Amino acid sequence: MWRNPEQPRVEASPGFLLLLGALFWLDEGVGLLPWGLLACIVHELGHIAAALVCGGRVERLSLTMVGAELSFSYRTPLSYGRDSLVALAGPGANLLLGGLFFWQGRHLPAVLTLGLGVFNLLPILPLDGGRVVYGLLAERLDPDWADRLLTASAGCLVGLLAGAGAIAAIHYANVTLLLTALWLLAGVIRHSGQGRGRDFL
Repeated sequence: MWRNPEQPRVEASPGFLLLLGALFWLDEGVGLLPWGLLACIVHELGHIAAALVCGGRVERLSLTMVGAELSFSYRTPLSYGRDSLVALAGPGANLLLGGLFFWQGRHLPAVLTLGLGVFNLLPILPLDGGRVVYGLLAERLDPDWADRLLTASAGCLVGLLAGAGAIAAIHYANVTLLLTALWLLAGVIRHSGQGRGRDFL
């Protein structure tokens, strides 16, 4: 079957479908999932808009159990500064949407949207904050050393989150933080050594 090479590929892994099904089941009667999906879509649109402004186009959107991954191609390679702008555009879009929700008095979707934006600013690859920190380090150090340093610091931060999550699970029977730390650990392991090659949620 012929496919336009300019048309981006969209891939959904079995893990993503399983995760989406679990979220639908857990969200029954709560109503958070639609707002969460809207926040994620706006986040990705922020990345896409910034990439288009920088002369890029979307090559692939991969939906996996550890998040959505956008792959861009550019006419000319991006500087670390422009790459950071593309990374920051997603959280920036969340901050704008969250502010709009607050202005309208919709506090629940506002907190959810702002939370997604702030979460993505954590200095951990594959999150956007990790992309920005990598760019800052790679401008001053060898890119391989920047990647190693970021991976080591991200591992320490994820370890602290996992410890806090274990305490919360034992004392409050809440495993949310622990599961988030494990999710981040999977992302760190998966993307270690890939540097700035992709744009992540």
